[in-house]
Amino acid sequence: MKTSIPIERIEQLKAKKSIGLRDLAALAEVDTSTVSRALNQDPRVSERRRKMIRQLAEEIGYRPRPLRANRSQAIGLLIASSRPDRPDAQFLDRMAWLAQRVLGERNLHVNLECVERRPSQGQTPLPAVVQQNRVDGVLVAGHPPAELVRQISELRVPVVAINDSTKRLGISCVRSEPTPAIHQAVLRLAALGHRRFGLLMNSLEYPSAQARYKSYVSSLKEIGITPDPAWVVLDLAEELKGGRTGIRELDSRGPLPSTILCCNDWMALGALHELQRRGLSVPGDVSLVGHDNLRFCDETEPTLTSIHRDEHGIVAKAVDLLLEQVNNGDHTPREVLVEGEMVWRESTAVAPERAAGQDK
Repeated sequence: MKTSIPIERIEQLKAKKSIGLRDLAALAEVDTSTVSRALNQDPRVSERRRKMIRQLAEEIGYRPRPLRANRSQAIGLLIASSRPDRPDAQFLDRMAWLAQRVLGERNLHVNLECVERRPSQGQTPLPAVVQQNRVDGVLVAGHPPAELVRQISELRVPVVAINDSTKRLGISCVRSEPTPAIHQAVLRLAALGHRRFGLLMNSLEYPSAQARYKSYVSSLKEIGITPDPAWVVLDLAEELKGGRTGIRELDSRGPLPSTILCCNDWMALGALHELQRRGLSVPGDVSLVGHDNLRFCDETEPTLTSIHRDEHGIVAKAVDLLLEQVNNGDHTPREVLVEGEMVWRESTAVAPERAAGQDK
């Protein structure tokens, strides 16, 4: 199989002192993860493309980073939590399960450990699996201490974060990008007559929460609505009781917003229960939007409109980035964003004021 790459480009690369994975990817006009998979005989890359990439690698003299002699075929999964025995959020439970599934499909073992998000005494200790070199790389999730990640990086252990930020940690991260979906939700609900948009959130210390809050503010401003601080409740529990508490707090501040966006589906479900307990109709009196698109969204009454977060895609991309580091030694920090998608169901409808006008 002959390549169609101009000989001049190949000669330019061959003249370089060091040819990296990104050089080969640029030459093949594919992303680095495809090159890594092709060189590792991953069946997700077609045989024709694998041959083309391997031939290009040979022509330009690309040599992958030599593998460690004592590869463990294991990956560490560090979940930061407020408690040392288990994850403190269902999102993290799902991330742990997905990471084990994705890594298992690559014939890699997983060493799962919980670390304290805010250690009570000094720094969070470096897990033994990292100290003792028992893993080839590390995935971190749950907003771990930046100092812990710095220690791992200084050991030159490949490390990638899930749903965090490269700016905070200085390493490669893969996180959800809610902006397009939130923007779409606000525009559509505004078109249905809504002008008062509530927001129930967890702590804004998390990069994902910051992104959602910024998206909420910018989307409202784009349609000429100045966000009212009375519409926003922060630092709520990421579960049913957070939604109940949020509705009670909003009600204590004045008239409820006509539509409320929640940081996750469990909080939205709690909000739904509290609104119904008060004799209010969803969506007749208040429209409700969740986030994550969990299975129960199709089973609530009414069914719950939600923003779908591609959690499998987030974990799979994080694993791809990590294995690139393991196999090729390129630790250059990169941030990969995975966009969410609106899933419209019965919990959203025309604003009550407009509905009342239509009934006249």
